[in-house]
Amino acid sequence: MARTLFTNRSGGVSAPPFDSNNLALHVGDDSDAVFENRNAIAAQIGIPAGRVFYMNQVHGREISIVTAASRSESTPTADGLFTLDREVALVSLVADCVPLLLYSKEAIAALHVGRKGLVAGVVEAALEVFEKFGISLTDLSAEIGPAICGDCYQVDLDSYRQVVAQEPSAGSNEVRRCVDVSFGISAKLKRVGASVKNSEICVAHTPGYFSYRRDGRTGRQAGIIWLP
Repeated sequence: MARTLFTNRSGGVSAPPFDSNNLALHVGDDSDAVFENRNAIAAQIGIPAGRVFYMNQVHGREISIVTAASRSESTPTADGLFTLDREVALVSLVADCVPLLLYSKEAIAALHVGRKGLVAGVVEAALEVFEKFGISLTDLSAEIGPAICGDCYQVDLDSYRQVVAQEPSAGSNEVRRCVDVSFGISAKLKRVGASVKNSEICVAHTPGYFSYRRDGRTGRQAGIIWLP
């Protein structure tokens, strides 16, 4: 059975404003501190650091397939990672967007899903990969990690309309223009018969989490999944 972990901002060595468990290299933090934080996470989950895979996330729909032979230093440009291999960990980095972890008995995936990714269809792209490998979507389980909530995530009118055109359940009021990406993901997954668990923690108004919308320059926490 897959194992999962959602990190927060505590327990690392990064200095403010990335304090302290920032896992992202692209935000301006000291790279030595980031690698120390990443190595500590690898030790915590019992997976060698060279078998823990991160992404160059671009708010798209690309899903990269990882194997035990893949090189973790060759970071793919993608918003989803998928593997059938054991003792390989997949990581999604977020600071408002949704860390989505998907798993069956045979396979796992880690997705980075923001408003743009939801519109681009990254969730559907991941489901297509599971089906490509013969995995029934009704056998899937999903965990939605801490992310910005619908009350905190107000967007411009055009962006709001793009989201609700693709997933109506992600919005409820065009006057307020608030988007609930987590709810939209949950609705998509439940429609195909997947089991869904939502943390319902909002990073923007819950202390102890990174939130780009709240803080601007800040670090990234993670959703991590692996097959032991």
